[in-house]
Amino acid sequence: MKVLLEAKNILSMVVIVFLLSIITLFGIMQFRFFTGILDSYENDMQQVVVNKTTFFLNDLTAISENAAKRIVSQEQETRSILKLISTYDYRIVNVYLLDAKGNLQDALVNKPEDSENISWLGRPTQLSVSPVHVDQATHLNIVSFGRPLHYKDGSQGWLVLDFSIDQFQKEIMQEFAGENFKVALFDNQGHPIIWPFDQTKLADFRSQPTKFYDHQSQFDVRKNEVGTAKWQLYFFLKETHFETFRAIAVIILVFVLYICLYQLLVEFWGVNSAKTYFENIDFAIFNQINEGVILSNNAGRIIFANKAAQEIFVERKNSLRNIKLKEILGHIDENQNLIDKSKTFTLKVSDRLLEAIHSPIIKQRKKLGSLTVIRPNVKEEKTYRNVLSRLVETIPEGVVYVDKNFEVVAANLMAKLYLGNIETGTNIYSVDPGLAAEINNHIGSRSVIRTGLSNYDLPCEIAPVYDDDGVYAGTLVVLLTALHDNNPACPS
Repeated sequence: MKVLLEAKNILSMVVIVFLLSIITLFGIMQFRFFTGILDSYENDMQQVVVNKTTFFLNDLTAISENAAKRIVSQEQETRSILKLISTYDYRIVNVYLLDAKGNLQDALVNKPEDSENISWLGRPTQLSVSPVHVDQATHLNIVSFGRPLHYKDGSQGWLVLDFSIDQFQKEIMQEFAGENFKVALFDNQGHPIIWPFDQTKLADFRSQPTKFYDHQSQFDVRKNEVGTAKWQLYFFLKETHFETFRAIAVIILVFVLYICLYQLLVEFWGVNSAKTYFENIDFAIFNQINEGVILSNNAGRIIFANKAAQEIFVERKNSLRNIKLKEILGHIDENQNLIDKSKTFTLKVSDRLLEAIHSPIIKQRKKLGSLTVIRPNVKEEKTYRNVLSRLVETIPEGVVYVDKNFEVVAANLMAKLYLGNIETGTNIYSVDPGLAAEINNHIGSRSVIRTGLSNYDLPCEIAPVYDDDGVYAGTLVVLLTALHDNNPACPS
């Protein structure tokens, strides 16, 4: 019955561990799959924005390059060429020519010489892109592309095209205006081209460009630089705490799996420790009692033995820790049912008969271990006590034994004749104060003291008694007869 019950427990634990393993593995794979989908979606969204921005800048670069080639060819009058260039793209707001020093030579739309700051123009060998600014005439957001010109006569200059970016801004803001994914765009000077939040939040973002908070929402920020214009794209990904949830869920699943696996191993090997179920108990308290106490687990291995138990079996084992219980008690713990009650048996150790009580520790019909208590054989002690009592009765002298509390424990018939009707439990002071004083005066003595009782004109011997630890336990008083007193063999 026990084997069948244990087999059922082990089988059920195997099934639970198997199912939990499948669930944990499936959960980890699913989390990784979902994480991959989310990462792929976010990367795709970012790539779409990068592609749109790159295409926009490349398109403007190509238009400015074609326009510069047309100017250098000088196939038409300059004014006509500027008008023709303005038709290349609907986003062109103005076209103008500068000399090598940056002075205005001609413009499609008349512009004062100091209306534009041309410090953004770089070396006359490469394309230059201005910061985004507002056109004073049209109030449009403008970005200027400056192309260096090298004429056939050896002179140099600049072709500048002003492009409106309003349409591009609207497209980006409308297409990526979700709650979980937002896009910000800054020019090469750090001026905002697209900003999806309140303008008051711009300063907070510039102070901490890796994390952003808006209306109790946290965003992870990623950066990407695009095009020759070196525009900076920032992607705001709303924190969903999916990674945290995934980590917590996986930890919980693994922890539950670990507990079940541990329980399975415990059931399989039967080594669950009874001591672990009583962690709040100070086992050292068992060292204060005289009985031997042994605690063992289901594997029959001793996990605790108090000092008394160590002293009882000191001749067999130097230490009882981590040894098999059957090495000192035999096979008492074998072939026992889980619901067995305690059993008592006699144990012989060093020519002494000891009484042992062995009991399983049961919790919710589950055996946690065993508890064994060993004490001197009560029947043997009772027999010795009866023998001693009969011996005292047969002694011709009066014998009285007084315990450490000065109460009479035993007195034979001769003592009662000499001292009166002395009963067990009577205080010796009420019987004979003189005798009580003699007993008290000789506590601590290690020899037999010869004295006399003046009230009865009777000699006596007083012998203090001590236990195994040397602690005073009582006093034995022997009342001597006159014949015994005159015997020369007696001490004087």
